[in-house]
Amino acid sequence: MKQVQSTKIEKRNMSGDHSRRGAFMVMAVPFLIATMGFLAFGIDIAVITMTKTRMRNAVEAAALAAAQQITDSVQTTADNIQGSQNVGAAVQDANSIAVEAAKAVAEKVARLNGVYIDPETDVKFGKRYQDSSGTFHMEWGEAAKPYNVVKVIARKDNSTEGQPDSKLKLFFAGFMNEKTAAVTTSAIAFIEARDIVIVLDYSGSMSYDSEFSAMSSNRLGKIPVEENLDDIWNTLVASGATYSDTGKLKFPAGGYGLINSVEGTYNSSYDNETIFYALGLDEVDSSGNLKYPFPQEGKDYYGNLNGQPTGYTNKSLWKNYINWVRTNSTVNNYGYRKKYGYRTLMGYLIGQRKKNNQSEDLWRAPIYPFHAMKGGVTLFTEFLGGLQFGDYLGLVTYDDSSRVESVLNDDGVSETVNLGDELISNRYTDIDTIQRHKQASHYAPYTGMGYGIRDAKELLESHGRAGARPTIIVMTDGNANRAPSGWSMPGTWNWDDVTDFDDDGNADYTTNDTYKQYAFWQAVEAANLGYTVHTMTLGADADRTLMQAIAKACNGIYIDSPGGATIADMQSQLLTAFGKIAANVPPAKLLADPESDF
Repeated sequence: MKQVQSTKIEKRNMSGDHSRRGAFMVMAVPFLIATMGFLAFGIDIAVITMTKTRMRNAVEAAALAAAQQITDSVQTTADNIQGSQNVGAAVQDANSIAVEAAKAVAEKVARLNGVYIDPETDVKFGKRYQDSSGTFHMEWGEAAKPYNVVKVIARKDNSTEGQPDSKLKLFFAGFMNEKTAAVTTSAIAFIEARDIVIVLDYSGSMSYDSEFSAMSSNRLGKIPVEENLDDIWNTLVASGATYSDTGKLKFPAGGYGLINSVEGTYNSSYDNETIFYALGLDEVDSSGNLKYPFPQEGKDYYGNLNGQPTGYTNKSLWKNYINWVRTNSTVNNYGYRKKYGYRTLMGYLIGQRKKNNQSEDLWRAPIYPFHAMKGGVTLFTEFLGGLQFGDYLGLVTYDDSSRVESVLNDDGVSETVNLGDELISNRYTDIDTIQRHKQASHYAPYTGMGYGIRDAKELLESHGRAGARPTIIVMTDGNANRAPSGWSMPGTWNWDDVTDFDDDGNADYTTNDTYKQYAFWQAVEAANLGYTVHTMTLGADADRTLMQAIAKACNGIYIDSPGGATIADMQSQLLTAFGKIAANVPPAKLLADPESDF
């Protein structure tokens, strides 16, 4: 009886075990399906992510390549630009032409990376700009021209199978009831805006190519300089400049008494006063007013014009000119001794009274190389205006000292400019107007290049924008010859660390000249702050070795304008040089796309 009961109990227990195993299977199947679903989901997510990463890498490369087409077009425009053409329009035309090339190269680069894009719909162009508060914005489409931003989009969102942009097929679609997935990604490449400070040489040597000494066969030669002196005279006559107090013409077409021709009236006398009267410079009109006052009135300590020269002052000014023509050895060397005419008068003003407080109207005249530099800066501002890449500009000039140029309010000049606190801005026309009204040795004659670089560096520190590339452009036609009294290189300075350009462990440039050292040190200090320093040299006397070393040490480019045999050569070279630097935009950079989902 006990055995039968035991057998029944065992059967019940066995029946219970089967029941529990059946319950487990019922519960396990959904978990297994869910696990396989999650596994499938994970694998498909991985595939989607890998696909999107590959697409993202492709569009980043494509966007950078497309943006490079724009920068290439800018640089090509600079190479081909002519001084007489509308530079701004030429730059904008080049930007428009570059669009088609940018589309083509974007499609090619994406295709080589195994990704399809439609160049007509998936390559977009726009403009990135910074407002007055420092915030960056982007605009897209035709209204944003000229472009400095390229966006490339890669899509796999086409519902039609078998197309290059068809949706991505999922490996385990059956488990999740999804057969495909739409994948889209994009990348933006932009051309970085620059904060540029141009540092210009305003020393006395910037008029040397219009002076009598340039008649040497080793310089420009006699005929080109004579033609230039005639051009200077004719330009001043055409300007209609008048004395501030009388309204009388300073440069009458008929000249001054017997100073009435380009060659000049010869007078053999050795006495300045005798010559003064012989030339008729003492004559008066019916009202007793001087017929032929000295043609420049000069300025007082405060920059106010002195008024028409009269009496003793007038005679003294004329006699100084007469004495120069009579005794100057260079004048004698080129056949103009004791010849009183337009050429010697212009040569005297340019060579002996070149500062603005002595000769207030020389800024109007084509005096070289200063005039060529002014033309180059004008082209530079026009180039930036046409480029519209968001570049800002500041102006520093140097001679015995240096200064940030921000105001034009000269007595006797109708144009006025006041940049206020906008010392680095997009007020290109105002900056051009300021520099157009300057002359060689405007303030002083020497070459304090280091002071100019220092001021540019400090200006960028105080007025540069976050997110813009700080850039300094230094131009000179001579040699640095000014530095702070008692200054010397820091004790930690090591030329081997700074100018070992070929990586052989030894410096490729050194100098013991304090003035050059000061300029070099200031440039390297700027480079240490992340600033790019470009350099330009003009003419035979420029310190090419120093300027080339500065550019190399400061990640810049160096451009040399040797001058050439004619003034036209010099003009052309400087226009080209300023155009190339204006076009030396930074390489395109990638920017996070706020609309991208990756």
